[in-house]
Amino acid sequence: MEVPIMSASGSRPRPPAEEVLRLMELIERALAAQRLEELAERVLPGVAGLMRSGSALLYVGDSRFPVPYFFQHGLQPETTPEIENLCAEQFDQISSQADLQSIPVSTDLTFYPLRAEGRCVGLIGLTAHEDIFPAWQDLLERLLRSLGTIIDRLAERTKSERQLAHLNTYLTVSSMLAQSLDLPELLEVALYCCMEAVSAEAASVLLLDDEKKNFSFYQVEGPAKPVLMTATFPADMGIAGSVLQTQQSEIVNDVRNDPRFYEKFDSESGFQTRNMIALPLVAGEEQVGVLEVLNKAGGSSFTEEERFLLLSISEEIAFAIRNAKVFEYVVNTYCKQRQGQNSCRGCKRPLGSWTPCVKYREASIF
Repeated sequence: MEVPIMSASGSRPRPPAEEVLRLMELIERALAAQRLEELAERVLPGVAGLMRSGSALLYVGDSRFPVPYFFQHGLQPETTPEIENLCAEQFDQISSQADLQSIPVSTDLTFYPLRAEGRCVGLIGLTAHEDIFPAWQDLLERLLRSLGTIIDRLAERTKSERQLAHLNTYLTVSSMLAQSLDLPELLEVALYCCMEAVSAEAASVLLLDDEKKNFSFYQVEGPAKPVLMTATFPADMGIAGSVLQTQQSEIVNDVRNDPRFYEKFDSESGFQTRNMIALPLVAGEEQVGVLEVLNKAGGSSFTEEERFLLLSISEEIAFAIRNAKVFEYVVNTYCKQRQGQNSCRGCKRPLGSWTPCVKYREASIF
């Protein structure tokens, strides 16, 4: 190992010029990364080499990312799951201890926090690394500061991109539901948009009957669709019934331990509900039903940010359903009775939009 050079003041030795150049090259590669996956691929082998470590790992638990990320270089496959769990546990502890510099997890594994703007954004782990001169400690501190800043920048970018994607989802659903097209078809697309936006496996719209006593599955997307589309159940049952009564949306990330969970349909369909976001569908003061989005992909938990996104979409869905029911009533009691079963008088458009009724009423006035 090259002997470090003493500084002019004689206080702390400077790292050798060759190692400083390696550090600069490593940071330059990290700065060019556009995604966490690319960052890990670019820097972990270099980190292991620079710090004389047998392997290196990167854990990013910042909440601005949709899920925690774990990357490794040089770990044995059989030890990787255990170490990833250790990272998750230690990250929560490190986040609450701003002055913590390192955590020796075992005789051959040490975690180092990555910080930026006063917050912990992740961990670097080094295994079986040699005892190093203070000069190499200085290199490590510079590296940790740089990586923390870079991950913070990627986190902000990811957050902005996700917010933009959520806005686009809302605008897409809102625009579709405002069109005078077939509502079940539109709700099918809307539910797929909801599932994609929050990375869910299934979604459904539960519609209240006219007596407000029972739910029916108005639209379902997911593996249980063939079973649920003909199913009904009392409107005071399950998490859906609770949400409807309280008029408050909820995240339930462990439905199996929630006494309100209505297991009947899981048993009948074979679908296993793990977690959900449930939102009341209310148009003005009229209760319409409940929107449920089920099973976050990858076994993760739903977040408040995702609940707020679905809350805005649920308002659009509620009014679209209410308007469709009103229109159906108008068609049944006005257009069809007065103008026949196919179309309104003097209108080439079918009874699938408001236009025929509006034209007829205008013609009747004059």
